[in-house]
Amino acid sequence: MELFEALARRRACREYSDEPAPRELIEKLTYAARRAPTACNAPYRHVMVVDDPKVVRGVKLMSPSLLANPPVLLIIVTDLVEAVEKTGPLAERSSFIDSGAAGENILLAATELGLGSQFTMIPAMAGIREILRLPAHYRVDLIIPIGYPRNSAKTVKARKGANRVYHNQFGVPYEKA
Repeated sequence: MELFEALARRRACREYSDEPAPRELIEKLTYAARRAPTACNAPYRHVMVVDDPKVVRGVKLMSPSLLANPPVLLIIVTDLVEAVEKTGPLAERSSFIDSGAAGENILLAATELGLGSQFTMIPAMAGIREILRLPAHYRVDLIIPIGYPRNSAKTVKARKGANRVYHNQFGVPYEKA
């Protein structure tokens, strides 16, 4: 699949079959995440593969926005101490961008591999740290459910006009040639 086809086909998936994704596909997704850039090429972003049903349920209890029941979660975390040491104090915020880049790589790779996925944020850091046994200086940036879409699953497409493009100045539409 070409990149622009993956971009056109990528949708948020909120219903998954019980069939687990093979390990080799999960490894391709983690490879895609690791290929995303970080500030100063510093290794402060990490990916966790969560496939234990008890841990998946625990994460789901901590994250009300995680509506799906996926067989696997890919969780992108940032080591905030290392991020600040390697790139400076702005890393506490800029590392969200780096995590988003890794997340988008995962979503595009999942689309190519026939897997469903979506972005999910986490509001309760203390509870999730305990469930994942994360040190206090780690932050969960993204939770990405992964699995085969259920046959009847509805996909969510961006609303028309949701992603506007402007030309030279805000409010001036960029016209296609």
